[in-house]
Amino acid sequence: MSEQQVHLSVAQRIIIKFLTHEGVKPIEILQRLTAQFGDQTLSRARVFAWHKKFKEGRELVENVEHDRRPRTSITEENIRTIRELLERDRRLTLSEMTAQVGISYGSCQTIVTKDLGFRKVCARWVPRLLTAEQKLRRFQVCQELSARFSEEGDTFLNRIVTCDEAWVHHYTPESKQASMEWRRKEEAAPVKAKTRLSAGEGAGNCFFRPAWRFAH
Repeated sequence: MSEQQVHLSVAQRIIIKFLTHEGVKPIEILQRLTAQFGDQTLSRARVFAWHKKFKEGRELVENVEHDRRPRTSITEENIRTIRELLERDRRLTLSEMTAQVGISYGSCQTIVTKDLGFRKVCARWVPRLLTAEQKLRRFQVCQELSARFSEEGDTFLNRIVTCDEAWVHHYTPESKQASMEWRRKEEAAPVKAKTRLSAGEGAGNCFFRPAWRFAH
């Protein structure tokens, strides 16, 4: 092995081993290493620790590989179980899934975000949910109003009476935070209407004639 291929820490351990066998004290070994390697010298604790190991008979200067504990929580079975849970209920929290599957919070989060590719998003607010027929009717009305304005001009606008409404709920409607769901990156956010038909709400209407002003 060439000098360029020896890591600095390994090179210093070789020196420590040699000087230890020569009977040099660890404090003197540290001083010699500092004079040679400067800021890249091993710490005092590491020098003394390696001196003790070599004095006790250790021969290897490299670190011993240790078997890492396998990540048993992230398994195909757990991934499949969490996928099934999310398909049934997109609003499950990580804590709820962790309790049902019996794995750690971190492992559950990794499975949901990395292995399954889910992210949690809020519902997209819209004024109300309309059927295809209702959307078509609104489009037709807009076309009719535009055509009448083209024919009659300001006279048509002066005859318009507008209406506004305010919805008063008998209860606190679900917030955007409460409506968060798990969605894949390619999936659109869920849609949530601000108002919906319910016995728990009423509407107050106000009619008035607007004052139209145009800049010429």
